[in-house]
Amino acid sequence: MKFEFHYSPKHDVLSIYNYEKSRPEETVEFSEYLNIDIDKENRIIGLEIFDATEFFGALNVGVDKEFLQNLEAVDLQQKEFRNNWFLAIILKSGEKIITQPLPLLRKSEYISPFVQYLQSLKH
Repeated sequence: MKFEFHYSPKHDVLSIYNYEKSRPEETVEFSEYLNIDIDKENRIIGLEIFDATEFFGALNVGVDKEFLQNLEAVDLQQKEFRNNWFLAIILKSGEKIITQPLPLLRKSEYISPFVQYLQSLKH
């Protein structure tokens, strides 16, 4: 899946998304710095990262607004195992490529009660 991206230096927000085949069914606030868009098939199709320079720069020296403004490519690696999502964001800017793993996400913890209810009607 190819992901598009947009970086706002004014707000220091990096958006990563692929809405080509489906639209977000729900946006989940994973933490104060990360929102995740999930489609009706329970797939991650977008991320919004707030305070992006601080988020990526914490573990990656040299990531600053200039790095993010000059992004050439962004990829999102995701794997599912049982009830978990494993995610890593890959950023390419100039000659530098950075891979930033995200904390483990339990799918069942990030479904709203309304979406759970709708899913229960299908079964």
